[in-house]
Amino acid sequence: MFEQRRKKLTRLLKQNNIDAAVIVPGSNMHYFTGLKLKQSERLTLVVITQESKMFFISPQVELSKVQEVTDENVFWYTDEKGPSGALDELKNAAGAFTKIGVEYNLMRIMELKGAETLSTAAEDISALIDTLRIYKDKQEIEQMQQAVKVLEESFEATIPYIKPGVTEVEVAAQLEYEMRKRGSEGTPFGTVVASGYRGASPHGRAGGKKIESGELVVIDFGSIINGYVGDICRTVAVGDVSHELKEIYETVKEAQQAAIDIIKPGVTAHEVDEIARAVIQNKGYGEYFTHRTGHGLGLNSHEEPYIMMNSNLRLQPGMAFTVEPGIYVPGKGGVRIEDNIIMTEDGFINLMSLQKDLITV
Repeated sequence: MFEQRRKKLTRLLKQNNIDAAVIVPGSNMHYFTGLKLKQSERLTLVVITQESKMFFISPQVELSKVQEVTDENVFWYTDEKGPSGALDELKNAAGAFTKIGVEYNLMRIMELKGAETLSTAAEDISALIDTLRIYKDKQEIEQMQQAVKVLEESFEATIPYIKPGVTEVEVAAQLEYEMRKRGSEGTPFGTVVASGYRGASPHGRAGGKKIESGELVVIDFGSIINGYVGDICRTVAVGDVSHELKEIYETVKEAQQAAIDIIKPGVTAHEVDEIARAVIQNKGYGEYFTHRTGHGLGLNSHEEPYIMMNSNLRLQPGMAFTVEPGIYVPGKGGVRIEDNIIMTEDGFINLMSLQKDLITV
């Protein structure tokens, strides 16, 4: 699997006259090597050449992790000698590179400086890598399905804890505990539990506010299974909420379903965003829908494709993304409903199975 992905990358490198790709710890390193390394204060790089050779620069303390990958050339260093000697050894082994590809959107200065010692020129290949990662294979989809299963089970297990007098952060902690019990490796972003007026902030992280009767609570959280992300948002009513809040909820529900209903291969991201926005606009809440209708999912919680205005990207089989319109009225509250979608040859799969009628606790 990883070798096949690297071969696709090397074809792109050849097409663009780039001798090698230099990858830093993170989602792209995971995608091409299977290594789940995180960025640290120590320099770690993977170099993938046009000839599909792979080299590692690694601190000695991380060597056991790198050795999980077989048949590779690993150049390690200690804190005392630093990475410069290992970089020189890699250059001697790999030969001279005229131009390398780097991840400008992910690299820190330390990593960029290290990469630049390997070549006389560097070019950003972030967009090239995105063209590969935007299409999910069977194994990736299976991991995302499992991540969504964890989300839904954890949400249902947490509903009894949502009640007046409980703080938002207590609900978030319960959610994260339930996800951990079910195998989640952590959370891909800060858990959102935003009650009452705080729900008018689309990404309001859980805070110390106590939940009150008569409020809506926006709950947006993610799980991670083998590096792959599931992302869900549901909005819950606590006790009897006002007619206006119920109307806002039904408007978002209608907008989300309208957007989902038009999804098929060939439809543009703009068209999906446009129909959700039109429903909300027609109900008089257009100014309160302040973000994109969706974003891609995979090894990151936000990646291509983005479901947004003015995007002519056509949806194709293998793409994975959210559909999550929302309305956020300052001083009153907010509503967001989010599902995870996988494009197929003849349509799509909605990974979510939770019902979308307003849940009242």
